[in-house]
Formats: sequence, structure tokens, C-alpha cells
Amino acid sequence: MKKIVSITAMFTILLITACSKKDKELPVSKVQLLTSGTWKLTGVLSDNDGNGTYEENAYAGFLDCYKDNYYTFRVNYELELNEGLTKCAPSDPQTEMGNWQLTNNETNLVINTDPYSLEELNSNTLRIKETFGGNRSSMITFTKR
Repeated sequence: MKKIVSITAMFTILLITACSKKDKELPVSKVQLLTSGTWKLTGVLSDNDGNGTYEENAYAGFLDCYKDNYYTFRVNYELELNEGLTKCAPSDPQTEMGNWQLTNNETNLVINTDPYSLEELNSNTLRIKETFGGNRSSMITFTKR
């Protein structure tokens, strides 16, 4: 009887310890986050007067043929732009290729030669900021498809 109680106690302790340990998740790199799927443009806000407040929803004025485009960041630092289901001009190619890189200790995203400040990047959201003269800027949001 003592053996059964001892085995039961050990099993219970083992079960409690095993359940209380959280699996350690390895941190996901920014490259892994970018290249883990495709991204769809879902928002563009503009600060046209340079005061730090995004007062214009520029995305609302985009044609539908731009809103269904999606972007694939490849591990070889190529970027594919896919026109999606609706093309603005039927003669446009379905896909176009470019390149991308993370710079400045992975705080900037350069697409082709255009630099963007990397404001947010997680498994669902990519948010980049494009700055123009006179402190004007646009905040561009992509959502994982």
C-alpha cells in the first residue's frame, strides 16, 4: 500500500512540475517575422503639416486595385509585389520584384532604395513610417494575410 501511495505522490508531483513549466519559446527574429507569410496594405495615415498628428486617412482614397495587392518578403532579400485579383491596368504584370533589407540595427526597413522607419513588427502587423521634408510623414500599415 505504501508503494502505491509513494508512486501516486511521485506521479502527482511529476505531473504538477511538468504542467507548471512553460515551454521556452525561442525569440523570433525580425527577418523571420517579415518572411513568414504575405502582407497586405491595410492603412496609410498622413501628417501633411508636420505637426506629428496623422490627420489624413490616405488609404481611404486608394483605388480598390491597390488595396488587394500583397507583398512577400523572401529570405533571399527579394520582395515580390503581387497585384492581387484586381489590376489597375490589365497590361500590368501580375508580379513585380524588388529588394529589401533591414538596416541601422534593424530599426529601418529599406525597400529598393526607399528608407522607412520600422515602427512595429509582430506576427500580425508591420507598421513603417516614411518621412518627407518639413517633418511630414506617412504611417503605413500592413497586416499578415
